[in-house]
Amino acid sequence: MESTYVIFPRVNEVKVEREDLDTSALKPMEAIIRNETSIISTGTESARLTGQEANQTFPTRPGYGCIGRIVEKGAGITDFKIGDRVFYAGKHASVNRFTHRQDHQWGWLYPAREDVDPVDGSMVCMAAIAMTAPIVTELDPGDTVAVFGLGLVGALAAQLYKIQGARVIGLDPVRSRCDLARRLGIPHVLEVPSEKQAEAVKELTGGTGAHVAVDAVGHSKVIETCVAAAARLGQVILLGTPRAPVEMNVSPLLRAIHTNGLVVRGAHMWRMEHNDLKMVKKTVAWTTRLMFEYIADGRLNVRNLVSHTIRPEDVPSAYEGLIHRKNEYTAVVIDWR
Repeated sequence: MESTYVIFPRVNEVKVEREDLDTSALKPMEAIIRNETSIISTGTESARLTGQEANQTFPTRPGYGCIGRIVEKGAGITDFKIGDRVFYAGKHASVNRFTHRQDHQWGWLYPAREDVDPVDGSMVCMAAIAMTAPIVTELDPGDTVAVFGLGLVGALAAQLYKIQGARVIGLDPVRSRCDLARRLGIPHVLEVPSEKQAEAVKELTGGTGAHVAVDAVGHSKVIETCVAAAARLGQVILLGTPRAPVEMNVSPLLRAIHTNGLVVRGAHMWRMEHNDLKMVKKTVAWTTRLMFEYIADGRLNVRNLVSHTIRPEDVPSAYEGLIHRKNEYTAVVIDWR
């Protein structure tokens, strides 16, 4: 079966190639999936392509959230049938050979609702990542949540905190991102330079600060701003993954955490179990179902976050845009149909 796929041959190089995918002799838990769409992860995949991701080797085939249909399957897969629509973490390809029920969060197939457009459905991956922040937060109705960084994950997290009943403040120095957040219904959006963001939160909250401050950028300096903006006995949520090296004196940061009684929580999605387990409610499977529900009933707006829906031949230029023209490229979905 012919498949078109994306490959990073070396640092900062993207190619789209074709191959004859071997679909014979499937192992019991293997499935052949014909993709409808897949979404490019702005943060993780850009870091891999530019060589910033730890232990990254080349050549490598990138991938992230996919929507597709099972066209063949091994005998061991009994929870899905041929023709079922699935969501999974696969490679960017028109056809994937995928092993179900691997022992990690991205090694499973999950049901994809038929009433959700595949472009929107591919966003379930990013929404589930963003949902990790509200999941780990001890949140009371009416709490003030300041989300620093209104890129793709930040804009999703801000919406999800709002759904949970929080008073959300979104902050970003980039006007286009702030305008988009307003269109998404975020009630308080502050277009403020990074060095003035903590002060802006304090001013908006009457000097109290945010009960919850969320780093949705993945940068150590943003974490420092979150600590400065947090209310006494508040929480700082690390939703982004810090990658860039930063030289700083950490003593003032740690002293502020210590003296203000702040709680710092890591919100990486891999903290969750991958599938439903007895006595474990908040799993990847549960989050995936919930994100499909939020998208289907309109509570979570993902379509306005998709800046580009592209054909496979346009993939190299899309990565260039995601890395070098971030104000234009919010989310890129590859249409394999």
